[in-house]
Amino acid sequence: MKKVLAGSVVSALLALPSFGFEIYNNDGTKLDIYGSIRGYMGVGHNLSATEGVNRPSAPTGYLMGLQNNSRFGINFSTGDFRAQVEYGWQETDNSPGWRLYYGAYKTSSGEFLFGKQNSPTTDEGFSSNWLNADTGSMGFGGVALAFRRIQVAYKIGGFNIALLEDNMGTGVNTGVTQDRAYRANTQMPRIAASYTAKDADGNLFFKAGVSYVRVSGYGPYYSASSYSGPDLHAYHGWFGIRPKFGNAYISFMANAGKNGDVYGEQSTTINTGAYTHGNINGVNTSNTNIGYNTTRVGAHLEFGYDFSKQFGVAIGGGYQLTTGGSNQYKTNGERDGGINSYAAFINLPYKVSQNLTLAPLVAYYSVAGDADSRVSFGKENKQSSVIGAMRIKWDF
Repeated sequence: MKKVLAGSVVSALLALPSFGFEIYNNDGTKLDIYGSIRGYMGVGHNLSATEGVNRPSAPTGYLMGLQNNSRFGINFSTGDFRAQVEYGWQETDNSPGWRLYYGAYKTSSGEFLFGKQNSPTTDEGFSSNWLNADTGSMGFGGVALAFRRIQVAYKIGGFNIALLEDNMGTGVNTGVTQDRAYRANTQMPRIAASYTAKDADGNLFFKAGVSYVRVSGYGPYYSASSYSGPDLHAYHGWFGIRPKFGNAYISFMANAGKNGDVYGEQSTTINTGAYTHGNINGVNTSNTNIGYNTTRVGAHLEFGYDFSKQFGVAIGGGYQLTTGGSNQYKTNGERDGGINSYAAFINLPYKVSQNLTLAPLVAYYSVAGDADSRVSFGKENKQSSVIGAMRIKWDF
């Protein structure tokens, strides 16, 4: 028996799989399989590149490929136990692997989960910008849409709290010494907690989350040649609200944090006309990134409307300010004024069938810093681009 989970046209843009095949259901035991194949075709234009000087940096080029969050998975449940495994391309390194594998047991006091699952503080559907692995607003007012980590979690009602491992398998002894002592990657598991509320129809309405970890030395998280650097407090918090009004909705989210890039749920990014964003977090040998102890504050606003069951529109934009990084100084040694990041987009999702959704999108990105800042990423320290593309999404 085939089952279909209902939703609007605009919600078809979100990251969670919308379809599944129930292949077994007997005596309280169920087994479903699902999949999502996502591809894109279009063109990107770098408004900041210099024409004809360096062909690899030419401002315009075509875009075509598979999104690196295509996936195939299995859901299993029996009694109070449920499990999920999911295989596909992974957003972090653009390679195939096991995206999810966890088990959860429900009791009268809540649900306990162990395994690889999304962090509680990821965005579950407040942005419909599908560029950059369905999280096109990250670094432009939004946070990570999907960020799977090994964790032990407890859920009750809409509340979820978890201990997460962001740098799996390293333990407290990395085998690398500094000042004749071993340096640990972290001094504790990361703590993440969130609360999610849905409306009377079961649609996402509100979510708030916070996360914190103390990092012992920035070396394991940045491309430094050694494990030198200060201990860091890394944290962020955010909230989103998404009320519906008939066929329309308004989505607003805001976030703030410090060093949130060390665990990947905040970022400072640029886009040069490509499908994916490039980050300028952390430190590197050329000293062009923002450094550590960076503060980020951002907000995202979006409006969506379904003209029919097949056709809709989503229009949105966002802003982020990045300040205080250890490398965010001017050439005269003064603090720079920060990095201002802007984005705007419009997409027109069209549901061709229950399994196929086409989503044309036009997006604009702009990132600007002080002209005499050490952090430089383009002509007049500005990087802007415009992208026009269509996503082809097969769900089953």
